[in-house]
Amino acid sequence: MTEFILPGWEKIFAHNGLNRFEDFWTVDADWFEPPNYRRGGWSGASRMVLEDPDGGEQVIFLKRQENHTRKTWRNPIAGEPTFRGEARNLRFLNSHDIAAPELVYYAEFRSPQGWQVVLATRELTGFIPLNELVERWRKQGWKQFHHERQRIIPEMAELIRRLHGYNLVHGALHAKHVFVNPEKAQACLIDLEKMRRRLLRRQAMVRDLDTCNRRTFDVSRTDRLRFLLCYLQKDRFDAQARDLWRELAALEKRKNARL
Repeated sequence: MTEFILPGWEKIFAHNGLNRFEDFWTVDADWFEPPNYRRGGWSGASRMVLEDPDGGEQVIFLKRQENHTRKTWRNPIAGEPTFRGEARNLRFLNSHDIAAPELVYYAEFRSPQGWQVVLATRELTGFIPLNELVERWRKQGWKQFHHERQRIIPEMAELIRRLHGYNLVHGALHAKHVFVNPEKAQACLIDLEKMRRRLLRRQAMVRDLDTCNRRTFDVSRTDRLRFLLCYLQKDRFDAQARDLWRELAALEKRKNARL
């Protein structure tokens, strides 16, 4: 069995009776969202409030899955648990100061029934999905949130630009997978199971920006252009920005035509 515990969390887990893999796997916790049953297995998440030995509370999201696997270049035949890839990606982003949920526990066990996997992250306090924030902007009026948009869009662009700086593609850069703290103007990436490394940075850039562009259709053209300029670290449109904008527009038109 492979196990990871973030330093300092051993005492917190032990204080709450979570000493072994079996404790995490069998803990009685309400589902935060209904478990997903597919491919002969299941996967679900619970929100847990843990008591801190020094007083106070620690809130985590505990994800458990059984027999959810995928084929990878590391395991092209038998495959590997999907949470293993997510844990690997979280540890990389956490150690390279790219905003993502903080991994506090991971463990996997090969039982007679198949893979059993547990993954726990610290709760993102004050964050909401980008799609919910955009809906608020749309319903209450874009002008009312002008300053908020001007603060948040550059943070999102910088976060995604730094991810691509490592030739990493998120792989599912929908608005619901970007979490935002409006008060602090912070952005964070979630749902990292599909994150992969690409040979070229541009491959990661075009794939993610295309998805982001098509999946945030409620965002105004002005904000899209502002995001692109912030991502490219430019003050005004030049040949590079225009070419990328046209490429994304062409991809959007071609893919929407298939629907």
